[in-house]
Amino acid sequence: MPNRPAEHDRDATSVGRLREEELFRLFCHHRERGDAGRAAQMWQRVALRNFDRVRAVVQTFRFNDGSRIPAHDVDDAVQEAYLRVVAMGENFDGAALGQFRVAFKTCVFNSCKDFGRREWRHAKRASGSLDDHYEDSESSPYDSAIAKHSIALEELMAEVEADEERLQEMSDLAAWGITQVRNDKYREVLWLTIVDPTPSDEVAARLDITLDNVYQRRRRGMKQLEAILRDHHA
Repeated sequence: MPNRPAEHDRDATSVGRLREEELFRLFCHHRERGDAGRAAQMWQRVALRNFDRVRAVVQTFRFNDGSRIPAHDVDDAVQEAYLRVVAMGENFDGAALGQFRVAFKTCVFNSCKDFGRREWRHAKRASGSLDDHYEDSESSPYDSAIAKHSIALEELMAEVEADEERLQEMSDLAAWGITQVRNDKYREVLWLTIVDPTPSDEVAARLDITLDNVYQRRRRGMKQLEAILRDHHA
């Protein structure tokens, strides 16, 4: 079984406490600033947070005949897929977590498909022959599965776009709700969390407070915001 990669960073304590979406925002922030090294570090942390998801996708991946990657090959397939997710960060240009979700699943699916093709070719060489259906063709038993997963990814993209539209509507309402929060300190943190998404460490630096204070103000502010929005809908 492959070892789960360890997290290492000089400020691992503070960064390690960030949520996945905050790590993703930090990646985007450093990428836009041209800090490739720091962006790569944040991407590796985002990938690490999704290591268990890589395994879950690999284990549930099905070929056209309903079969899965053999249990004795799962660890190798997981390791390959994880390394692809890490490498994907170099060319990823999305700015929304939903885009990452689609790219992540596409990457792992493609890795599973390539793994299956390679194992199929290996089995073909070992046996010295092909089933009659594939005897004179370059296609493999996995091609129809590839088509099915392509359709699934298109459907996923449509769902993501619909979710982002709903999130925009929610953001507009949340922006109004934040202006109704009476506590100035809570309002500042909420604004930088929801309306102008800013990594928590930057919020702390901008407001000259600790990360603990950021989390505390956000938590208390969210309670007030939720009450305001509930009253608005009542």
